[in-house]
Amino acid sequence: MKIFLSYASQDRAVADGINRALLDQGHDVFFDRDDLPPGEEFHIRIRRAIEQTDLFVFLISEDALDPGSYTLNELEIAERRLRRPSGRLLPVLLRPTSMERLPAFVKSVTLLQSEGNVAAATAAAVDHLARARRRTVIGKAAAGVAALALVSAGSWYALGGRTATPPPVAGDSPRSASGGATATAPSGVDGANTANGAPPPESTGTDGAPAVLVPAGAFVMGDDEESPKREIYLDAFYIDRYEVTTARYAKFLAATGGVRPPDEWETLVPARDAELPVVGVDWNDASAYCAWAGRRLPTDTEWEKAARGTDERRYPWGNVTPTLAEANHLNTSPDAYGGGLMKVGSHPSGRSPYGVHDLAGNANEWVADWFTESFPVSERRNPKGPASGNGRVIRGGGRFDPAERMVATKRYHGEPDLRNEDIGFRCARGDAH
Repeated sequence: MKIFLSYASQDRAVADGINRALLDQGHDVFFDRDDLPPGEEFHIRIRRAIEQTDLFVFLISEDALDPGSYTLNELEIAERRLRRPSGRLLPVLLRPTSMERLPAFVKSVTLLQSEGNVAAATAAAVDHLARARRRTVIGKAAAGVAALALVSAGSWYALGGRTATPPPVAGDSPRSASGGATATAPSGVDGANTANGAPPPESTGTDGAPAVLVPAGAFVMGDDEESPKREIYLDAFYIDRYEVTTARYAKFLAATGGVRPPDEWETLVPARDAELPVVGVDWNDASAYCAWAGRRLPTDTEWEKAARGTDERRYPWGNVTPTLAEANHLNTSPDAYGGGLMKVGSHPSGRSPYGVHDLAGNANEWVADWFTESFPVSERRNPKGPASGNGRVIRGGGRFDPAERMVATKRYHGEPDLRNEDIGFRCARGDAH
């Protein structure tokens, strides 16, 4: 898409990060006014760029709304050009700003706000808009679609006291709406991506598990301590917001028949433990479940991008050493289903940049790859790992583990038939286009 990025000069550093993220996705971004010639030609080129844009991204701050800011001139041109702003205007809140100061044109659509990685949040929103736009152009979108969707990794916030809340998904954690003229999203992308009439995060597969989008682009994998540091490009993919629960796994067992129940399954109390992550499954069990649910296990690289985002953070929530508020760890309870495990989504402050829960602590997680300590230089785009190895990769750290074992780059491995009371899994889907 052709994108016009409007920002105040004081917000240049943030705008630069957003620009790079959008360029990584292949968009044509009109970004830097500093390279424009002075005089009348400056205004002509600005106006022409806005008139030709597919999406006007307006970065909101007190500086951008200052009466002397040129961004208001750009916004005025956009208002004349984009008479129907739905799907064409993306307001992005950079810092807390008085809603009364926002022009009516901006208030006519829902704004995007994130206290986490704003570049990643914006890129995710733009990626979904671009895909929706392509579907409309080729006639695959619904005829009545007027409000193009922005993917949310969590709650949905609207202006003027209006709050749109995704409908509940069976087995999903409960959500609550919050009103008020201003709304602040939780840390990270989860709860930050808003939309013009957007749907909740997709529910995919037979089990109906909620999934979040991780947009296409490059990220840095490894940290030269746990594994070699290298840049990897991944296509967009969906990953389950939560680990697979015992309730979902029980449906799989009932539907398939003949599959051996997980270890300690007999200690489960369904009414009490339905939202706990299933554990005691081996790699083959996990892979079979995901196939039954119309998905697959995430690759090693997909799991790490979902956990780290694009800013090389140490843990899914950032670089702060975890406390019990971020993750279920250092838990000495001997019984997985009798106090050791906690309900999925119980630690919202420990979410990843994309709003994925429990990527550290609670249950370790199987991923698709065979384990290896060497990574060919040529495998920099959608790597699938080696054809064989010394066991399958395990990620995330579990309920017993200390902080150093929950680092997002740390990789473990086990034989495919290994079962352990703190190893579970989640699923992914690669057809995000």
